[in-house]
Amino acid sequence: MTELELLEKYEPVLRFAKSERFFPMAVEHYVEKCSIFASGPQGVLELLAHLHEPLIARIGKLQSEQFYLRFVNKPLNDSDAWVWWVILSLAGIVGGWFFWGVIAVETVLAVSLTAALIIFMLASPVRLRIIPAALAALFFVALEIAPVWFFLHQNKYISLAVEYLILLPIYLIVLFYLSVRTMKFVLDRVIPEGPGMMMDVLSQATEKIAQESYFEYEKILEKDSQPVYYGRVVNEVDNEANQWTILQYHFFYAFNDWRLAANGVNHHEGDWEMVAVYLKNDVPYSVLFSQHGAGNIEKWDAVRVAVDKLGNATTHPVVYVALGSHANYSRPEVIRSPGMYKQGKLQRLLFWTDGLIQYIFLLLNPNQKARQIALKEIAVKRTHFLEEDAFMYLRDETDHYIVSLPMELATGDGFRLGYQGDNAREGVLKSSSYLRRIMSDRKTTRPKIKEWSRVLLNSGLDWVQYKGLWGVKSLLKEESGPPGPKWDRPRKNQVGVDERKRWSKPLDWLAELERHSH
Repeated sequence: MTELELLEKYEPVLRFAKSERFFPMAVEHYVEKCSIFASGPQGVLELLAHLHEPLIARIGKLQSEQFYLRFVNKPLNDSDAWVWWVILSLAGIVGGWFFWGVIAVETVLAVSLTAALIIFMLASPVRLRIIPAALAALFFVALEIAPVWFFLHQNKYISLAVEYLILLPIYLIVLFYLSVRTMKFVLDRVIPEGPGMMMDVLSQATEKIAQESYFEYEKILEKDSQPVYYGRVVNEVDNEANQWTILQYHFFYAFNDWRLAANGVNHHEGDWEMVAVYLKNDVPYSVLFSQHGAGNIEKWDAVRVAVDKLGNATTHPVVYVALGSHANYSRPEVIRSPGMYKQGKLQRLLFWTDGLIQYIFLLLNPNQKARQIALKEIAVKRTHFLEEDAFMYLRDETDHYIVSLPMELATGDGFRLGYQGDNAREGVLKSSSYLRRIMSDRKTTRPKIKEWSRVLLNSGLDWVQYKGLWGVKSLLKEESGPPGPKWDRPRKNQVGVDERKRWSKPLDWLAELERHSH
């Protein structure tokens, strides 16, 4: 059996969440859209030496790791829109003054400022969802303070007694009600966006870039709609003379939009993931799944496999891909915890702060049921109620989560890729049970083809030797693009990079995951 036939025999089935926007793709299409930048002096010299070569041919010849790719290259603010805004505003002001006078000019200015705000919202590199929410909150505040002028000026039609003994108490009651509603709206809609907004401010992969990446990927799908995996076959012998055949399936995604898709911990351009099937003496032994830079293991007997139309088991493991993050799981999973991603210390602090603010509001809430939720939490957990995981299961009286913690949703209720058999037997969860409707029903574009295109990595593709990052380099490690399938991430103050353990020592990676699973 050839290497390609062996890979095809055990190739995984990938099941995605309903609102997933990115799927395994050909590296060449991604690189066509990219620009390359140097992140150090050696990188600058190498780029100058290979200046006129196509990028896909060039990256395999670069020797150092001092490079990163940028997928979204166009400016994010629409300069044409601003030019037209200036022209139309000036024309409106001049025309209004000439034909109708001051009132027309004031009207044009109001419309012009509204248009400028809309353009800014569309072009803003910071969280898109927070801007409408903040504007709505400001509207509520304006409603609260607008009647104040009424009580500061004497009204000749209303007596002071009526004004201060009847109208003022009514206004104060309405003011109190609107204040509570405003606070609740801000805490429900604005503050939950705070951690993501902070990450976007510090990141090179903002929500706006996530949206632009999706539009670029849509164009790629129009040209080539077939998903791709990069297969690699490794043969090794262990100390007990067992023959091992390791089948590695590498998947490349144009973007990780975990934060936008499921309030997750990070965003970054480019995303390399992998599933590996281990054969021991030609018998399936286990499946290894990449998850957030680490991995997980399932023995073959416990792995879910696809079944054919007659209900017979095949040799194709079913893999559930997490929404946005593309981490791989062996069964439908929904994980809701700020500690799921141990490297993101700043992110975890922001989510904890978000939870604490909402929890304090719960204590001060005029709603008796809401206060009881918070008081019960204190009574049950006492000294532990402010720990990092304290807000994981906190729900309000309508059984909704109070704190928008990051979620890992490997639900499998969306696009299904790979061997087509009796797909209904594989089991899924519903994304809409965990996400707000605006997120679970967001626009997606799926590949038209549901079968794999297979590419052998053993044939020595040049780009495999590229040691740089497959996305923009960020101030935050978790927001930078990943290294390729062969190389590890560059370490601080280290010259050069090491090969990934799962690439160069796959049996060591197996042993490591087996130790952690016990």
